[in-house]
Amino acid sequence: MKLCFNEATVMGLGTLRTDIVNCAKAGFTHMEVRKEKLLSFLREGYTVEDLRELLLEHQIRPVCINALSGISFTQKQDRQNMKEVCEFLCYCGSRIGCRDLEVIASFDVPTEDVEEINQNTAASLKSLSKIARNYGIRLALEYMGVPRNSVKTFRQGLDIVRMVNEDNVGLLPDTWHHYAGGSKPEDILLAKPEEVFVVHISDCPEHAPFTAARSECLYPGDGAAPVTEVLRNLKKIGYDGAASIEVFGPEIQAMDPEEGIPAAYRKAKEAMEKAGVLS
Repeated sequence: MKLCFNEATVMGLGTLRTDIVNCAKAGFTHMEVRKEKLLSFLREGYTVEDLRELLLEHQIRPVCINALSGISFTQKQDRQNMKEVCEFLCYCGSRIGCRDLEVIASFDVPTEDVEEINQNTAASLKSLSKIARNYGIRLALEYMGVPRNSVKTFRQGLDIVRMVNEDNVGLLPDTWHHYAGGSKPEDILLAKPEEVFVVHISDCPEHAPFTAARSECLYPGDGAAPVTEVLRNLKKIGYDGAASIEVFGPEIQAMDPEEGIPAAYRKAKEAMEKAGVLS
């Protein structure tokens, strides 16, 4: 698997430009671009072509843009706005050589019926996949192990992906969400390698399912989440894409990026080497 950096780990500090520079210095060759930092970069007067040149200059490959959130249970105007944002992010991704766009199902939806949630989410993904396909982009659905999100587990996410049945719609497992939502390491073995597009790695203190706060997010290897087992099972099914470190702990996010990004590189490398998946 490829060692990758997610800008959320230094979300409060730095810019897209400085994150790229610091990633290259730290040893990363792959990176996930945060939507918020991309928009700030463009507001400063730079162009998508400037970003492409910056990435090429520092030999950083963009893996995924994070994220298009709230894709399900949208009303007419919100649905149109979502499609426009999807198209914009897909355009940007295609211009910089990025293959994936992370998508997240809505929070606080008007039903608890899992079948209804799955059908609504699948229908939305089906519609968005047509937009993404025009730009050669894949949609990576991240299930989230928190009570308010409507797609909470690996198995639910996999069911939705299979309902969509499009080769540019797949899953984004996150080791924090996998553990926090009660998914098991062996659940990974249910998937085919082509159904997993990107992987996020971080850790969580010991918690019962759906009781962890998102801010309780640690470097991989520093908590109770079965990071090693999840990574090994991903390797067993044949996944060999990006394993991207994404840490939401406020103490980590508050670090100076010149220190925080190299620290993230070391911790991610240790976790991947322990699992025997680093390529």
